[in-house]
Amino acid sequence: MADAKALRREIGREFDKMRDAARVPANEIRIIKICGSTRTFARLVKGERTNLTYPVIGALCDLFGASPQKKFEIQRLWDVLDNTSFSESAEAWLKDGFSPYLGFERIAVRLDLHEMSFVPGLFQTESYVRRLHDHNNRLEPTEAENLIELRLRRQQDMDDRGETVTIRALIQEGALRSGCDLEQLEHLCELDERPNITIAYLPFSAGPHPELIAPFNLLSFLNDKDPDLVYFEATGESRFVEALETVQACRRAFESGLGQARTIKEFRL
Repeated sequence: MADAKALRREIGREFDKMRDAARVPANEIRIIKICGSTRTFARLVKGERTNLTYPVIGALCDLFGASPQKKFEIQRLWDVLDNTSFSESAEAWLKDGFSPYLGFERIAVRLDLHEMSFVPGLFQTESYVRRLHDHNNRLEPTEAENLIELRLRRQQDMDDRGETVTIRALIQEGALRSGCDLEQLEHLCELDERPNITIAYLPFSAGPHPELIAPFNLLSFLNDKDPDLVYFEATGESRFVEALETVQACRRAFESGLGQARTIKEFRL
């Protein structure tokens, strides 16, 4: 059974950010009373194993001023740390901008993205993003704007990282023929020219791939102790899986798909 080291470290980073924002010193007596010692809190922040319980995690959230939604989400994730899969709440993303996926994405050194319905979010133009949200009746206008701003900020953060991260995208042809205009296609071609980005598409002529039956993102990290993750996104909830068998199966399917793919520059609307 995997031990979710990457998630543990992401929760630790989140606690350190909350503590810093709340201007609470790391050796604050209230932290000691909650955790038992500054050393235990330091281990939490570093993503190391601790014996801290669900209520203790909640007490730290309260000390650092976390909103009820963020507190709920962090405690929920803490409760499933030693599972081989864990989910992410879309509600937490909307209300607090708290997203383990975004944390993982910021530290990943390689992203392999398989998309069946949409252009990958990191590569979407602003007009493409707005068209997507215009058709989403579940979102209030302010929520849609927040998500658009978040997506554009993610793109800028990734651009700032430059060649420290490698991104490969495999897009099904159907996604390119559904809402992908000339501006979006030209943007994909421009991105594909960067040395750290590869964008390919799987043409209809290749036929349905027997293993590429769902969209997913594969994330790899610099630290060998952090296991690769596969991320599945669905309406209302998304899920991470770090079980080796699942990650390897998705990676084999991705590589197989790339073998049948064509470069994005070959695509014509």
